[in-house]
Amino acid sequence: MYVMSALSPSTEDRTDLARRKLAVLAIGTEMTASTRFRILAHVSALDAAGFSTSVAFQPERHTNRFRRLPLRLWDELHDLRRASRSDILLVQRRCYPRWIAPLLRRRGRPVVFDFDDAVYLPPPSVPQTDEDLRRYRRNFEATVRVADLVVCGNSELAGHVPHRRTTILPTAVDCEYFYPTSIAPTEESTVGWVGHSSNLRSLEAIVGSLKEIAGRHPRFKLVVVSDREPRLEGVPVVYRPWSLDREIDNLGGMAIGLMPLEDSPWTRGKCAFKLLQYMALGLPSIASPVGVNNDVIDQGKNGLLASTDAEWVKCLDDLLRDPDLRLRLGRAGRKTVLERFDLPLVSRRLVEVLRSLFEGPDLNVTETGH
Repeated sequence: MYVMSALSPSTEDRTDLARRKLAVLAIGTEMTASTRFRILAHVSALDAAGFSTSVAFQPERHTNRFRRLPLRLWDELHDLRRASRSDILLVQRRCYPRWIAPLLRRRGRPVVFDFDDAVYLPPPSVPQTDEDLRRYRRNFEATVRVADLVVCGNSELAGHVPHRRTTILPTAVDCEYFYPTSIAPTEESTVGWVGHSSNLRSLEAIVGSLKEIAGRHPRFKLVVVSDREPRLEGVPVVYRPWSLDREIDNLGGMAIGLMPLEDSPWTRGKCAFKLLQYMALGLPSIASPVGVNNDVIDQGKNGLLASTDAEWVKCLDDLLRDPDLRLRLGRAGRKTVLERFDLPLVSRRLVEVLRSLFEGPDLNVTETGH
């Protein structure tokens, strides 16, 4: 599927940049979270800056694995042909075999690779054999080596790129959309978790702490927004199926946002996006001190970090008993997102990064901190 966005003809001052055609090879579909928040959210700002942006999504994969590989190769080659007339090629999270990756390059056209997950590893839901580990790493390195610039969601990811042509660009949150009054008023003893079912095991890892809190607070309940209902024995759960049209409404009533994470090479590459959404909504948040969570949360000032069962119980108990603490952390959390992760800020940085590719032979690349 190929989606085009056109330039507005009303702008009078057109520089050379106005003629720059940006082709994006995106991961998944327009519903894929990474594509929505790292690509599509920036298209209007890119167009306003003079880029003409086109986005190619991935078609649905065939379930038969013997047909899936040749169809995938056909799709990738087809997308490369369609993007051949672009001035910049941005590859989002797609990793190519060594014999395809060099085809991304075309004389005079910069190649940008963007990623916000540990795509150099097999995701936890697929086999973790030695061959799979080698294949994922091999395809990742083959792809980033042909890139003039690699845009990384955080510093952990940047550390796995085998060269220094990198910049860090966090995943943005639109704070005008994720606004405290955009959700239903909080219910005092309600906490919430949002995530894909593949991440439910991180929530299940703190079930003991949740059960203890439920015993201390009779009106306690846990709202879970996901694509599958969780099984958390002994914890009062309200399940809300995730849907795009209720993306914000489903967070209504939550007084506290939770982001537990197992500590693994995969989770250390996470960009803390759900945590940032909670914070943008003014919800006080508790997270595991894993990866970027440590950079986002200043302990006790804009949120709380918890590692052990005892720490999770204490953090939850303190917040549920102290509405002033909830209010203070919630306000400070939103301030953090506004100052560092708000969509206009990140969009401007992306425009600067892409412009730097045309400023001369030496890329003007600087890292942006989390």
